[in-house]
Amino acid sequence: MFERLELQNIHYEASDREILKGVNLEVKRGERVAIVGRSGSGKTTLLRIILGLLEPSSGSVLINGKDLKSYSREEICSMASMLSQRSHIFSRPLRDNLLLAKPDASDEEIVEALKKAGLEDFLKNRSLDDVLGEDGNLISGGERARIALSRLILRDPELVILDEPLEGVDKEVEMSIVKNIEKFVKNKTLILVSHRLSMLSLAEEYVILEEGIITEKGKLSEHSSDSLLKKFIDAEKKMTEKFMEE
Repeated sequence: MFERLELQNIHYEASDREILKGVNLEVKRGERVAIVGRSGSGKTTLLRIILGLLEPSSGSVLINGKDLKSYSREEICSMASMLSQRSHIFSRPLRDNLLLAKPDASDEEIVEALKKAGLEDFLKNRSLDDVLGEDGNLISGGERARIALSRLILRDPELVILDEPLEGVDKEVEMSIVKNIEKFVKNKTLILVSHRLSMLSLAEEYVILEEGIITEKGKLSEHSSDSLLKKFIDAEKKMTEKFMEE
């Protein structure tokens, strides 16, 4: 059972560039934390280190007080899983794309996960045997995002990690997907990276990551008027207003 994640003085270097420069962060069971920062600040790298997909140059990742290296890949995946903008859709039947998350899942479990992700109408015109095309080119961006969410629902991790999962999703369907995510993460621990207000609303706390360093953290509801978070929120509001005018 997941209880606590600790990042202790995490450094990461790649191609002679120091991407993370001593990150310290603790996330306890039930907390919801947004990681906010400009492009290239190290957000996705940090998430990949949390999942054991990258090894830090120095520092430690602890889960429940134990070094991440002491867990098997299967143990990590059973506790934590990520939904990202790069979730791949294979040119295989819909069923096979879901079995990636849980190989022994029944058709009933798969259908239930798809419905929880908001694909009930989608299923009215398709079967689990339908092929989705190379990288999902036979379905829409919103359907791709929901299928990726269905995988996460089927896996049912205790620690949910979201990395810009709404990239490529129209704002017209954005809120529907966010509502499905909100239902799923209820009573779970959440770490998310997103610049969209709808996604940030899922978090209660935030950290600002600038050039590989955490420069600010606190409650989302209490961020200061000169915070980088405020600048991101204002920019997103302007983009949303512009979309509504078009």
